[in-house]
Amino acid sequence: MSANSSEPVPRAWQAFRTIPDLAGVDRQHLIWLAEHVRWQVLTAGDVLEQPFKGGRINFLVTGAIEVRCTNPQGKELLLGDLPQGQLFGNAIYSHVPPLAFSAHVTQSGLMAVLDGQDTQDWLALDRSIVLAILQTVSNLLWRLMGRVVEIGMLNVRNRLHMRLLSLAQRQGVEHNQVLLSPSPTQASLAAYLGASREEVAREMSRLVRLGLLLRQGRSLRLCNVDGLMALVEL
Repeated sequence: MSANSSEPVPRAWQAFRTIPDLAGVDRQHLIWLAEHVRWQVLTAGDVLEQPFKGGRINFLVTGAIEVRCTNPQGKELLLGDLPQGQLFGNAIYSHVPPLAFSAHVTQSGLMAVLDGQDTQDWLALDRSIVLAILQTVSNLLWRLMGRVVEIGMLNVRNRLHMRLLSLAQRQGVEHNQVLLSPSPTQASLAAYLGASREEVAREMSRLVRLGLLLRQGRSLRLCNVDGLMALVEL
């Protein structure tokens, strides 16, 4: 379909304009994409089936997802968050990654999935699409490198501080405070930090005693973001 076609234009293509890495992709190629994806409603608590299946690209239009890796003994490591507007999948390789990755929906939303040969056909339409995928891979790589640096160079205490500060910035800091609602669980924080729940609980209690955190029901208030930042030892 050409950009000036008289045929009706599917409105669904406009949803892809909310994805930053697709900003440089032509309108006609987004229309093609909208005609070939299947839409999937995401509900918080769901675990996605084979999200990294070979030849698949997932477009997280709305919602949020956590990616986890589980070792043979059952220990989980939370690799990171995929926020609204993120692309992810395994578009280049046809095999399933050897590690046990899983994707858990943390915020309900909507995802578009492009499978199999359609993925290769879409990538072949224009170089701007390939550049968009490369931008996505580059962004994810730098985020993972940041995680490696944190785990390798910071102790559990400082990794927790950095995680709380990251959540605060994402939520939006006002007057040096932010309310995280609902509060991240100690279990999810431990999985993200590669630590035990007991280590997280001890440091959270210490931050409460220091007046930097305040538990408010199922929410958590960071009372002094600058004070928490000052504790980080890089």
